[in-house]
Amino acid sequence: MRPLDPRLLREAPVARRFLLCAGLCGLLDAGAAIAQAVALGLIVSEVFLHHRPVTAIRGELAVLVGAAVFRALIAWALEAGGRLTALRVAGELRGKLLAHLLAARPAGVADTPAGELAAAAVTGLDALDPYFARFLPQLVLSAVVPVVILGWVAWHDATSAIVMALTLPLIPIFGILVGKATEVRTLKRFRTLSLLSGYFLDVVRGLTTLRAFGRGQAQGETIAAVADAYRRETMGTLRVGFLSALVLELAATLSTAVIAVEIGLRLDSGGVALAPAFAILVLAPEYYGPIRGAAAQFHASADGLAAADRVFTLLGLEPEVRRPDHPLPAPDLAHVPLHLDGLTLRYPGRAHPALDGVSALIEPGETVALAGPSGSGKTSLLALLLRLRDPSSGRILADDVDAALVEPEAWRAQLSWLPQRPRLAPGRLRDALTPDGELGDQELWAALEQAAALPIVAALPQGLDTTLGERTPLSAGEIRRLALARALAARRPLLLLDEPTTHLDNESATAVVRALAQLPRGQTVIVATHDERLLSLCDRVVELGASRSLEAVA
Repeated sequence: MRPLDPRLLREAPVARRFLLCAGLCGLLDAGAAIAQAVALGLIVSEVFLHHRPVTAIRGELAVLVGAAVFRALIAWALEAGGRLTALRVAGELRGKLLAHLLAARPAGVADTPAGELAAAAVTGLDALDPYFARFLPQLVLSAVVPVVILGWVAWHDATSAIVMALTLPLIPIFGILVGKATEVRTLKRFRTLSLLSGYFLDVVRGLTTLRAFGRGQAQGETIAAVADAYRRETMGTLRVGFLSALVLELAATLSTAVIAVEIGLRLDSGGVALAPAFAILVLAPEYYGPIRGAAAQFHASADGLAAADRVFTLLGLEPEVRRPDHPLPAPDLAHVPLHLDGLTLRYPGRAHPALDGVSALIEPGETVALAGPSGSGKTSLLALLLRLRDPSSGRILADDVDAALVEPEAWRAQLSWLPQRPRLAPGRLRDALTPDGELGDQELWAALEQAAALPIVAALPQGLDTTLGERTPLSAGEIRRLALARALAARRPLLLLDEPTTHLDNESATAVVRALAQLPRGQTVIVATHDERLLSLCDRVVELGASRSLEAVA
């Protein structure tokens, strides 16, 4: 794990500005430390050797106090600036990650547990605070302060400068050895946290089912076991961190002691004056301090670096749907046929394709059913039509325009979709049904009536202004009908329905079938279903069989 990830600087410009400011603060801090040491050396020399009164060293005392106050202000500015930078960087990375996941739909994310994504974007990036507030300032100071101090010492005492230069590498060597152990434990801890987050999220989602089957206690015990593993990994990381502080303090103390002995021997023999000798001795801890601090703070920043690395890995994933370099205007799907030309779709890691050479012609205004056994590729075909995936081979043509040459957003703007497990966004029901706020109440009530969802809204305490949440639970059938109303209200040329009656009770399924039977003519509808009632409503039924090819059925 590198102490400075260049991707942080590339993706977050505010981090680059912070590094420049930290470098300037490092130069000022080094100058103030030298001024403080020189002033202290002169004070000791004048008072103890020359017996000067305090009034004669007021200038040196003012420099000593002023340098101390100035260095305290620099330390405060670095930490405060680091915390503000951490907030800005975490916000920028979260925004980029969210936009990448929603807009680009990178490949492989669908197989990643939602809890792991949440841990990377939320909990993990919060750990950037100690990285920017404590570790990164120390890292910059360790690159600037020792060089400045070593240059000043070499100008006044070459022997001490040689000793300092030879002993300085001991601290980073010990720091690297300890950092290796910290890195392994931190990565293992982050993986445990991701597992715990994903498992907990899955349990919460299925809490009703678990309680219905009496499995709540067993799952609670599993969560407790995973949480205990996370506790052990956390304590192990902290144990290594505390031991690292001891090792680094010991190395710095021994190095300072070597300089003290060397200066003491030469001071006793008259080889060096008291004032510069005392200043060099005072500067020795300042010389080793930044590197010791950076090495000691590395374990505190490792969590943030691990999470940032995970975020950058997600940002580096190629999008599931490629964007054309020179996009064509989207054809009007209300007036042109859709031609599926030899569509093949292969999922990574699967031996057989989900779709294999599918071809079909869908005329505008038709209601077409996709039928076939489970696993025959109905949902995969709808995903291709939605431009949520690109076909491995073959094309989707609309008026001889390849859908792959159209911007995905422009293509999807003409589609409405009812997935197998629809969801309503938290907030007001009105906002969940019309996310863009384009429809008025009249159109919305008409869509609710068409989807047989008026009784659902009427039963809510505040109607369309009801806030969805735990206090207003909705059944799966009610959510399905409300989501159908949302799809119908959009009035898009192409309506895609994925198993609209599956997992519903008979009353809810009958209401959905009745709503689809009342759809206005002229809208192209493609529905994937096993329901015989829906199949009887369609103009054509196309069978997607084991051979992965579509066969029209009158």
